[in-house]
Amino acid sequence: MSKAEFKYENQGNGELQDLIKQAFTCLACGKCSGGCPMVYLFPEDYNPHRVLEKLVENPEEALASKEIWFCASCYKCNKKCPQGIELPEVFLKLRRIALKQNGIENLREVIDDLHGRIPFYNLFFRVCYHPEKIPLRKDELNSLFEKNTSEYKLKQIPATREKVAIIGSGPSGLFTACELRRKGYRVTVFESREKAGGMFHLSIPEFRLDSEIVDHDIDLIKGLGIDIKTNVRIGKDILFNALFDDGFQSVFIASGAHCCMQLHIEGENLPQVMTSLEFLEANKKGTIKAMKDKFVVIGGGNTAMEVATSAVKYGAKEVSVLYRRTKDEIPADINELREVENEGVKVQYLVMPLRFIGEEKLMGIECIKMELGHPDLSGRRRPVPIKASNFIIDADMAVVAIGEKPDLGYLPDEIMLTKEGAIAINPLSMETSMKGVFAGGDVIWGSSSVAEAIMAAGRAVDGINKYLTERRKA
Repeated sequence: MSKAEFKYENQGNGELQDLIKQAFTCLACGKCSGGCPMVYLFPEDYNPHRVLEKLVENPEEALASKEIWFCASCYKCNKKCPQGIELPEVFLKLRRIALKQNGIENLREVIDDLHGRIPFYNLFFRVCYHPEKIPLRKDELNSLFEKNTSEYKLKQIPATREKVAIIGSGPSGLFTACELRRKGYRVTVFESREKAGGMFHLSIPEFRLDSEIVDHDIDLIKGLGIDIKTNVRIGKDILFNALFDDGFQSVFIASGAHCCMQLHIEGENLPQVMTSLEFLEANKKGTIKAMKDKFVVIGGGNTAMEVATSAVKYGAKEVSVLYRRTKDEIPADINELREVENEGVKVQYLVMPLRFIGEEKLMGIECIKMELGHPDLSGRRRPVPIKASNFIIDADMAVVAIGEKPDLGYLPDEIMLTKEGAIAINPLSMETSMKGVFAGGDVIWGSSSVAEAIMAAGRAVDGINKYLTERRKA
């Protein structure tokens, strides 16, 4: 037993002792830091591996450190860790202890750091930091954003450099727009929807992110001299290549992944059967007046878990998730799965829907039991139906959440796509196969976290700036 473990065991702090034990299993391989979006954004301030070292050597120093507040819960570290250490959960628990022991001042400093680096820091914090889990009282949370000592300064920078077009106004598009504007570029953002904000406005439930906060931060971004044109579809209202004819010297594609994959089974067109994004958007707008009693989600990713949690929050009495593989293969992050289980959601494994039952409204879902066979191309064992194992479950509403993919039909043939249908890019510069065209966010990865989208945007900004600088000198 280490000195730290002995000290905190004798003080009765069992939770901290458990965290120290987890940190002690760290192999110091550094994989948690490689590819971490927050390490990319704050290389001088944050290193998850260093936090674990501090926790073992001097827990008091770790609790007093700002570093425990930087993790944005993207769970990339957990997927890379050979020991399976759940770093985001470790940091969350450390924050709870630190808040009781040291108060909120360290968090205030981190909010200030976020403000100096991320233009929509308010949105970023509320979405990525899960303040409801720390937990922060509403007055404490609001006070964090009332005053900051640093500023994301843009207004005084003249827009004298080249014109850059950005397609999409989600996290990746907005971050790229602001960073390029800070470098003096003239930036125009094209958004196909009525409101800018991408996933902030479309899919994050209102109980996690108030729409008024999204509108407020978008207005601040517009005030920085960034032109945001809504209700403009590239490929329909403006052809992609016409952007260059209009004087844009570079284009950044960040149009997201808004095409939901379908099951292609009987009854999928019933009005009570929705895609994940249809449901989340309707929930965000408040157009679903009453949640059905028996609510079924089909899928095992983070979006499926978000839908299930939302259904519980908005009044569904019985929520089930159907997943065709086992818990070991489920793609959702550990924390997302744990949250739905804590909310009373029943997750049924090795189950696949065959058809939705009903004529004018959904009555139930015919399913079949599965078993795992040989690995498929993804490396996971393929789910195989068990003969004569059909059964029916009751359902008043169902949401199909089996994945989203980008709609890239508006792009010219010069831009190469991957076999998965995403945009192929140079991972260092984020440039596509078409000169001067860059991409980031969900169009290159499929579904990604806000932190990951911002990391891709940061790399794209460097790539765009280098491209235009070299072009200027030529």
